[in-house]
Amino acid sequence: MEFTFKKQRNYRVYLFYTAVFILIALTMYGTYLFTGNSLIWNKDPLNQHLPLLAEYRKVISAFIQHPFKTHPMWSWKMGLGADTFSIFSYYTIGDVFTYLAFLFPVTKLVMAYQLMIILRLYCAGLAFIWFARHFQLKDWVMVAGSVVYLVNSYLLYASLAQPFFTTTFILFPILVVQTERVLKGGSWWPLAGAFFWMLVNNYYLAYVLGLGTIIFLVLRIATHYWHRLDWGVTILKLALATITSLLLSAVLLIPEIITVMHSTRAGSLFANGLKTYPAYYYLFLPKSLINGGQWSFMFWSALGIVSIGFLGIVYIYLNVRRYPLIAVALVLAFVMLLIPAVGAFFNGMMAASNRWTLLIYLPLSMAVCFLLQNAGDLSRHQLLMMTWVTIGYLLVVLISYFFKNDPALFVPVICLLGSLLILWLLHSQVIVHPARWLMALLLANAGFNAIYAAFPYNGDFASAMLTKGQYQAITKQRYGGLDQGLSKSPTYRVSTISQNEIIPDILNDNDLSTGLHNIDSYYSLQNQYLGDFSRSLQNTQYQANVPLRQVDDRSVWLNFLGVRYLFVQSNGDNALKWPQGYFLDQSTEPQYDYDAPQPSNATQKTDLTPIQTNRLKTNQAFPLIYWQDQAISKHRYQKLSPTEKERALASGVVADNQAIKGLTNANLKGNVIKVKSQIISNRFNVINPHHLQLLDADETYKLVFPDVAKKAVKKQLRQTELHVEFASIKYHPLTLKEQLKAEIDHLHQTAQFNPGGMINHWSAYYKYWRYHLINGSPDMSYSLQIKSKYGTEKITQPKQSVLSFFKVVKNGTMNIGYFEKDFPQQLTFVPTKLGTYDLKYQVVAEKLGTKYQKEVKTIQNHRLKNLKFETNQVSGEITTPRVGILTSSIPYSSGWEAKVDGKVVKTIRTNQAFLGVRLPAGHHRIVFTYHVPGLRIGITISLFGLLWTFLMAVITWLVRRQPK
Repeated sequence: MEFTFKKQRNYRVYLFYTAVFILIALTMYGTYLFTGNSLIWNKDPLNQHLPLLAEYRKVISAFIQHPFKTHPMWSWKMGLGADTFSIFSYYTIGDVFTYLAFLFPVTKLVMAYQLMIILRLYCAGLAFIWFARHFQLKDWVMVAGSVVYLVNSYLLYASLAQPFFTTTFILFPILVVQTERVLKGGSWWPLAGAFFWMLVNNYYLAYVLGLGTIIFLVLRIATHYWHRLDWGVTILKLALATITSLLLSAVLLIPEIITVMHSTRAGSLFANGLKTYPAYYYLFLPKSLINGGQWSFMFWSALGIVSIGFLGIVYIYLNVRRYPLIAVALVLAFVMLLIPAVGAFFNGMMAASNRWTLLIYLPLSMAVCFLLQNAGDLSRHQLLMMTWVTIGYLLVVLISYFFKNDPALFVPVICLLGSLLILWLLHSQVIVHPARWLMALLLANAGFNAIYAAFPYNGDFASAMLTKGQYQAITKQRYGGLDQGLSKSPTYRVSTISQNEIIPDILNDNDLSTGLHNIDSYYSLQNQYLGDFSRSLQNTQYQANVPLRQVDDRSVWLNFLGVRYLFVQSNGDNALKWPQGYFLDQSTEPQYDYDAPQPSNATQKTDLTPIQTNRLKTNQAFPLIYWQDQAISKHRYQKLSPTEKERALASGVVADNQAIKGLTNANLKGNVIKVKSQIISNRFNVINPHHLQLLDADETYKLVFPDVAKKAVKKQLRQTELHVEFASIKYHPLTLKEQLKAEIDHLHQTAQFNPGGMINHWSAYYKYWRYHLINGSPDMSYSLQIKSKYGTEKITQPKQSVLSFFKVVKNGTMNIGYFEKDFPQQLTFVPTKLGTYDLKYQVVAEKLGTKYQKEVKTIQNHRLKNLKFETNQVSGEITTPRVGILTSSIPYSSGWEAKVDGKVVKTIRTNQAFLGVRLPAGHHRIVFTYHVPGLRIGITISLFGLLWTFLMAVITWLVRRQPK
């Protein structure tokens, strides 16, 4: 395997590739369009990629029109407020394809986004062709390799779900070639350019690509250059390329590194706690080579290449001395796929997500190229070895088929056998034009894989694509049109009700289209302080990339965040779970579903339950910035329960001892009432919560409040919000043997209820054993549910296979709802999985009566007045009667600078996560200004990098002028 850097003038291969790519694109993306879908997934692209592209386009357009004007580095529309530089640097700034959006009018941006998906993939194939031209390969062989490179499970998913991941398939071949150039004694400048592009494109993907380049460098030296390398010169060139690219990209890297270090991602559980993958992973890994559905189920390890790729691998190992680099690389990759720690390491020390497999497709595709290039020279011995290895492989695949039937395997297996047959016929000289036969079969295989993946009726990823025009409809009807006429001021915020979908089956987190300020926020990097605050209050909806969501509709929390309006769909979940103080403000025109359950005494249309979107309003929302003179020390605050912490937000402000010096201690008495409770099963047993052993899936439980029937207690519990606080949750799943025994025993028990009832013991045993095997049981996942008249509340421990959405759930506080008068006497409690639960919990009622309303009124009266919002700045005035703290619901960051009466003062972190300053008595003008942390030093380093680059260029020019 030898690279060549000789210039080639034959460019017909690019025309051939373009023609083939049109066929590939028609199968990969045309299927979506043919079935009425768009190329927009209803999760990340809907919430992040496309709306951020539109926002970034506005920012750049404003910069072009007014280059010397201050430009936004802080957005009030991204959740509670966020650093736009860090968000744009992850998604858009370094992505060269983003700037193609400027070639299209705003009205065509959705179309432009989808065209960019296709163009990105086309460029990935071009990069492979360019890479393959560094070897002595036939044109059709290179094009065939590009098909293998493009049509695989990784890109069938990622090119749509995470479009910028496709860019890595462009970058990696370039990085490999330019590294090889340095090893051969060539210039280091192209490698510096490739490194620079890699670093500014996306820092996370740069980390993966950087590791991949290092692995290539080490393996290439070990297998080829060990005894012939000029070590000193090579190390110098590699160092110069690295240093130059790091200096030039510092303007993005420094702020990004600071953001990551202060994000919710910091401190994630390594590999989601996995030491090994679930048994099903190892069982299905072999078949995933040629059949790569369920990418998440397989931790991103489902390669899903065209079937001839398997024969390419076999060919490499039959000629290992000729292709040592690929042979060693593929063995290393296989070992890496077996160990969760490897996936976690490549994933930034987080989930065991094998996104690094993007690096495998280059050697796999080259393996196919080398097989096809030498297909006519295969010996009988080599073909026999390929045949026997293929038979062994298919037997392994067949074993997995008995555990999980997969109809999508049929065509890949046929194509594998067909490829082997063509190679035999070629050896026997039975067929003419073998290249055409091989290319046709390869295209048919790739086309089937692409069409099957894109067909929306197989219940897979494709079923989650938005239909044509749906994105535009969602942006216009996000709140059923009830956002029309509302002020777009950042002084207040909006939200929806938890688990209540206004637009069904859509993950609708970020709102960048209506101009309103929704507290929900879904981005890869979130403010660490905000995440800590959410976890401290035991928000059951918390996730690292969605720290708040709807904060479980908790009344005080919503008020504190300044949520003035809530939008709720009347026929959705939790439609009646209105927080305290919210009332119906406006509704859409009612619609009636005559086939849905309706009141039995209905005699006319108006007696039916209407379906409509409702807008709720409250007059109790806290101001964005306000003054408090009632203080809570951090030590005192940490002793409070989650509900007490939440309720304390209205009673005082939390800050460090120096900041609250001289302030009055807040009065927290009577804020929260403990409610006596018991867990009782339908077997009439009082359950010990520290040893709740669930061995029968049909066993149910009630959470009973025995004292609520008492008149005095009932009166005390008026105007309260009911919370169930789980301070500690320990779940011990049954072993597989125990699980199977419990399920079989349950079958025997139910069979006794019917005369002559019998069960097939072995059939049932296999059924349950198979189910648990392919679902990774036993595992740590579980769900605790509490049902009330308002809906179902959940605390869920996710499976470790959910990757980025995994979290370790050790506690949680459920908001059952607000009860003006009729506090419930019991609730339905449902643990969803068999096993033993150790629960430390208490039921509390959060008082939201007269005292709370007075506190809210006081806070509103102490708001910062004459608020003025400018770019990266908010200002206002206030008169304070005594020393106190100006606090807010603006997320705290070291980037905030505060001025009081024109003088810079120290900012403080209040209520765990929010911006504040200490104020003396008197009339004051306050100005908060945001600066991106690390941006100034990043600019300085990059400016030095430009000077460094100029000097290196001059030195390089002078060296080249020296006579040899």
